[in-house]
Amino acid sequence: MRKFSFVLLLFLLGCTSSKQVIEKPPQKENHKVFPYGKKYEYVYRIIKPVVRDKLYFSDQNIGVDFVIDDSFIHLRLKNKTSEKIWLNLNEAQIFIGMKSSKVINFNYINELNYSPVGLKPEQIDVFPNTFVILHLAPADNVFTSSGDYEVGWLYPVVDFNDSEKIREIYSNVGKRVGIYIPVETEKEIYDYYFEFEITGVREVGVYQPRKKQVPVQAQFPSEIVIKGEGLNPSESFIASTLISFFVLVSAYFIFAREKGKI
Repeated sequence: MRKFSFVLLLFLLGCTSSKQVIEKPPQKENHKVFPYGKKYEYVYRIIKPVVRDKLYFSDQNIGVDFVIDDSFIHLRLKNKTSEKIWLNLNEAQIFIGMKSSKVINFNYINELNYSPVGLKPEQIDVFPNTFVILHLAPADNVFTSSGDYEVGWLYPVVDFNDSEKIREIYSNVGKRVGIYIPVETEKEIYDYYFEFEITGVREVGVYQPRKKQVPVQAQFPSEIVIKGEGLNPSESFIASTLISFFVLVSAYFIFAREKGKI
């Protein structure tokens, strides 16, 4: 009995003096993970109606600057004539390889935030010595997702960690994108067709999928076409001056950003 009591006492003392040790799980080393792979961008040059590296065209009627990104053809078109002209987007088309599509004009803030100006093509007035900025996408590439609008790529730009995709992206060098825009005056219709060729590919970083954005409800200054109907001359001048200021500021930041100046 005395021996049993002694053993029990030792057991209780051992329990009270022991400490419970919880082993921490091994810490994993922090490695950067690119779940969607890397993103690339294409370098274009204009080959029709002129051949030059700078995406610009000018004649006696219009002057046009272009920027082509993953999904859109952005253009700033100036009316150089002394009369009003119309851009007939109802007849405009975008060509990707051998495929053609109607166009949709978008309100565009950046590559993550955009929404259609309207789902039906339109006719846009451009008054003398004014310009308009358009953000055009092939209608066949536009679809809705959870109430938001998505625009597909003109050509693939993400490798998804797949070597075959990388080869596919680089094999697009030499392929082309075209856009046809009829420009109308009171007397004539000018058929303008511009074609661009991919001359190179650049890796630009890690790809992050576009998240759902709050839809853009109103046109932004970069999409406003300067008009004077319904205003007296002084009001028209003031309105045109103010709108021109906002358009110029918007145009500067869009094209400066695309060309890497800001």
